[in-house]
This record gives sequence, C-alpha cells and structure tokens, in this order.
Amino acid sequence: MEEWYSAVRILREESDNPGLVKDFCYRIFQDLKRIKIKDKKKFAQRLGPDFENWREYLEADFPKELVKEILFDDEFWKLTLKVTKP
Repeated sequence: MEEWYSAVRILREESDNPGLVKDFCYRIFQDLKRIKIKDKKKFAQRLGPDFENWREYLEADFPKELVKEILFDDEFWKLTLKVTKP
C-alpha cells in the first residue's frame, strides 16, 4: 500500500492542482473497492463496457483530461489494481 501512496504523491507533485489529483486518486481507489466488475480481465486492460461506463462516471465529477491522464498511467493503474484487487 505504501507504494501506491508514493505513486499518488508523485502524481500530486507533478500536477498544477495537487488537491484535485489526490481527490481523484482516492476516488479511484474507493470505487474499485466497491463496484461490481463483470469482466475483470478486460477491465484491467482498460477495455469493455464496465471500464467505459466507470470512466464516463468519473468524467462527470472530474476533468476529462485528468481522468485520461491518470487512468492511463500504466504504473499507477497496475499499483491501483494490485491494492484494490477488483
């Protein structure tokens, strides 16, 4: 888990809006702990209707560019999946 916190810190440090980045990262974490995913393999590859619907849901609350940038950061995504095990 410490590795994930470290990744969040790095993303925050690289951002113009660290508070928003932190909120978004924690939202990803919380969502992945609670949502039901039908095809976990596709979801992990950032494909399929489960992932697309969730991404659109996130874009309703956060800027599209931020969502895209963080969700498609391979290192952060892998760490997040590791700590949440969707």
